[in-house]
Parts: sequence; C-alpha cells; structure tokens
Amino acid sequence: MKNIIIAVLLACIGTSHAQINIGKSKSPINLYVSKHKQGVFDKVKSAKTLFVVPKVVDAEKFKALISEVWNFNETLFVDQDTFKENLEKYISQGNSIIQLIDNGYTKQKTGGVMGPGTRTVGEYIVFKFMMTSNYENIKKGKKGKLKYDYLNVAEIFFTPNIRYRQDISSKMRIGSMDKINAKYGEEPGFYNFNMGYIKNYFQELNRRLSNSENLVIEDGIKKEDKIKELKEKTLYAPKWILKKYNALAATWGKTRTAEDIFGKYNHKYEIIDNEELSNKIINGEDFYYLMHTQFNQKKIISIIHSLTGEIIYLKEEGSYNLTDSDIKGFAKIIK
Repeated sequence: MKNIIIAVLLACIGTSHAQINIGKSKSPINLYVSKHKQGVFDKVKSAKTLFVVPKVVDAEKFKALISEVWNFNETLFVDQDTFKENLEKYISQGNSIIQLIDNGYTKQKTGGVMGPGTRTVGEYIVFKFMMTSNYENIKKGKKGKLKYDYLNVAEIFFTPNIRYRQDISSKMRIGSMDKINAKYGEEPGFYNFNMGYIKNYFQELNRRLSNSENLVIEDGIKKEDKIKELKEKTLYAPKWILKKYNALAATWGKTRTAEDIFGKYNHKYEIIDNEELSNKIINGEDFYYLMHTQFNQKKIISIIHSLTGEIIYLKEEGSYNLTDSDIKGFAKIIK
C-alpha cells in the first residue's frame, strides 16, 4: 500500500478528519454509502472480528483499547505482516476484518479544452480503518493471488495535516516553502490519529453495530436534548481547528483566533492541545468535544461525547475550514 497524494479536484485539495460511515461504500474516495439491511448486521455479528494491528500504533495499547470498548462479537488480533503473509488463513466467511487502509488514487483525463495530452485532474488519498465482511467466492488466481468478493461494512476516516497535504500536492509553486514550513513547525503527519479519538470512534462503531444501526454521514445527526446540555457544560476543541487551509495554494492560510470562530458562541468552551484532549478521553473524563471533519470537498462538523463516543451532532456540507457559521448551527439549539 502506498502513502501518496491527498485528494485534489482540479484546483482543490480535500482532507478528512476522523468520522464514521456504517453502510455499503460505493467508492473508496467519497462518503457515499447505502444502508445495510438487518441480515447484514446479523451475519457480521455471527462472525469474529479480526483487527489487523497497524504498524503506526503501539500494538499493546491498541489491543488493550479495543478489548476495553468492543463487545459486539468475538475479537482476534494479528499484526500487519502476519496478516499479509497468511491471507488464506484469515480471509474466510467466519471473519470480519478491520484494517488500516493507506492507499492513493489518481484520476487522469485525455483531450478536452486543455488540449490533446493526458493530465491529472484528481488525486486522492484514502487513510481509514475499513471493516469488511461476507467473504465469498474465495479462490486463487493464475498467479497465486487470492481473489474474493466481500462487503464493505463500515469505515473510519482520518486526515493528513496541512504540512502533509502541502508536501505531496502536485500543484506548482513559485519559490521555496522552507520559511512558511519553519513558521508553522509541522512535520508531515495526521492531526487526529490519537488513541483517545480512536477509542471514541470504535466505541460508536461497536454501539451501532450492536444495535443494527446504520450511520450515513450525509443524513446528519441532531440530538437536541443532549446538545442542550452544553448550556451548562464546557465544549472542548483541539487547537488545530484554528489553522486555516488555503485550498487554492494547497498550504497554510491565516491562523484564526478562538474569537474568530467562537465569538458568537454564548456558552463555555475551551480550545486545548490535541494530545491533551486525547488524553482526557483516555482518562475517562466526561465532556463533549467538537470535531471538524473534511473529506475531499465535504466539510463535516460533529460533537462527540468523550465517555461513550456517541455523536450528538453531525452536519455535512461542501466547504473546507471551520467557521463561526458552523458554530451557529448547533449554538441556536442550545439557546
């Protein structure tokens, strides 16, 4: 699997802060899913869930975390190398498999108004936990490669940070980016691939699978009774939401202040370091936090309960950066 290019559509690059879809995925590079019927949930529950432990996490911490939050069905763990070397053992009708997918896709076009040549018009990265099940028609191809049919059950997305997007963008730039990179001090990586967030996302996935519930991001979520609890509680948010992404230049824009985003939010809030927020979740503290999700050209705003991973607010629209208008969307419910 390759670690390559983030989504670009002509002049725009997109990102993806962690979020969950539960449904049959129609494409690896967008959010569109169709809902599962009850029979799918029943089959998945009767299978074992095999977690392929990513190399990029602490294996023991990851296994302990999953063992703590997952009671939907029986679990097994295997490292990435062992999984790849023994596909015939693990790809079976008795298993559902959750693994971290790190892949890139490029869309090209020949001809048209830009001339007769072939050019890249879309570049996509997929970095997500993917749950697949219902393995059928398992057989080896002529070259010994295992072939099979399967069902996409659910996916949990994560996002590259701005430095990562800037570094791998195919956009042409004039001059050096060294100064601006030094100013922001980011190393290429992911904003929210932290154990606290991972815990909450798998809690929500486990809960919904146990209750045979689909989760279609485009449908949104608005649990008004719980949103109104923010009238008396502090809403937390990670500090990186203040960074503005310049989609046209595929690099940093102006870093906003808390007032720029929360200036019209008339309730308690606190913006803290990403690692601190993740640790608060791991330590079992009870609070709500704001998550800004961006996948390709879709912006998703959600509010999550730290103890349970429950998503109490979810709204998706076409855009990039978090704005004060996004805050108004749920602030008017609190009153």
